[in-house]
Amino acid sequence: MSIKFDVKIKLLWKPVNTDNCEEEYFIPSKNKPLYIVCINNGNYIVYDAVVRDPQAMEEIRKLEEKLYDFIVGEKSLVDLLDSIQDTRLKHIIERQFIGYGVLEAFLLDPNIINAHIMANKPIQVIHRVHGKMETNITLSLEDVKELALRLAARAGKPLSEALPLASFIEPRYEARVTVIYSSDITMRRDIVVDVRKQPEKPWTILKLIHYGSLSIEEAAFLWLMVKYKVPVIIVGEIMTGKTTLATALASLIPPDARVLTAEDAPEFRIPTLYWTRTMTREFGEHKVTFFDLIKSGVRLSVDYIIVGEIRGEEAREWAHSILLGHGAITTFHAESPESALLRLLSPPISVDPQVIALLNVFVKTNVIERTPGKKVFRHEVYTIEGGRTTPLYIYDPLTDKIIQNPDVKNPIYDLRFIERIVLAHRVSREMLHVEYQAMRKALEEAYMEALSKDPLLETPDYMEIPVILYSKLSKYITLMHSTTSQK
Repeated sequence: MSIKFDVKIKLLWKPVNTDNCEEEYFIPSKNKPLYIVCINNGNYIVYDAVVRDPQAMEEIRKLEEKLYDFIVGEKSLVDLLDSIQDTRLKHIIERQFIGYGVLEAFLLDPNIINAHIMANKPIQVIHRVHGKMETNITLSLEDVKELALRLAARAGKPLSEALPLASFIEPRYEARVTVIYSSDITMRRDIVVDVRKQPEKPWTILKLIHYGSLSIEEAAFLWLMVKYKVPVIIVGEIMTGKTTLATALASLIPPDARVLTAEDAPEFRIPTLYWTRTMTREFGEHKVTFFDLIKSGVRLSVDYIIVGEIRGEEAREWAHSILLGHGAITTFHAESPESALLRLLSPPISVDPQVIALLNVFVKTNVIERTPGKKVFRHEVYTIEGGRTTPLYIYDPLTDKIIQNPDVKNPIYDLRFIERIVLAHRVSREMLHVEYQAMRKALEEAYMEALSKDPLLETPDYMEIPVILYSKLSKYITLMHSTTSQK
């Protein structure tokens, strides 16, 4: 007598009371979607698109019969997958047996930047638009263990009770994964999996303007700083949009510039042709540190050295690159520009005070809860000169807008460190003022054109931004100089 196993395909079912969603979208958005996302009452609800399709559900019941042959080894999984025509059903089988289970929904959603998974608790995610949200999915301890082991195995990382701490890059999605495995250090009660995703389509400077994270005037000022290689330090607490902003500012680098990035996880996308990406190597006999990467970058004839995040002694080599005239954009975990400077001056970082004097432009990233469950990203610009901090572009909670500090009438003329640009690049403040105004007009025109074509500003693509902006900048500078000469 043969024994029949009860083989079930694990589906994400549509929860009750999700007919009236505040927002609904599909993953992916084209062709046959795999998942449907419902944003409701501050919660992120996701379920399989096939549960809305009676014909597909009938196919799933037939597939469960075929799965029995796969389980007992009579047929291979490859044969089964080859026999499935519906891409939605194929995805469900793949995620259950060789993928990452329900985590696939979050990995495929371009709006999700982080997923935090603990056993027997709703998975918590961070949404690009809505911020931190609870989901409708809860995993058991055994499910989380299996997920952690699959992630570690795919990355070639050991994970066990003897080696319970792991941090690695998952190769398929290039996501940063951190695991605390069930062991004596958690009293064998808990296991945590944290997944931080790299965005498939980085947010552009135009999209940050659209969502109110930056004002056009603020973006134009930062553009001027980036173009003339003034170091820009982005400070903020965890998950406040530091990397998103740094990536957007990188698109303001001139298209023909040479750029080197140094990272421990592949997060940056640099839209220039001459971009050298370098990564740390934290394992093996021949480790490569941030210090090594930045030191090599200094020896290269690059225009910009961009560091994913300054943490330790590598800051000294990074600071040395600033003294040599390299442009710099980097992130720093700190609650304010002042605390960032204090950490840079203090051990173990101990940056030379001579370099600190060259760090004049800081962007403070903020997450603000405007209404219950609705958080927004608002970024402010501060300048530091002679130990004095001046807010330049600040958030006004009454209007929910970024405004210019009324005490600073004209940043190009009022800020002393602008004189360094004047001397280094042989330009006048008047020329810089004209360029700043041209940048404002170029950004405004590019934003309005993009908005008229796509209300969500998914286009133009991030890689197209530098050429578009610098082309418009050239047009406006020529026009403004022509107007001035006629007068």
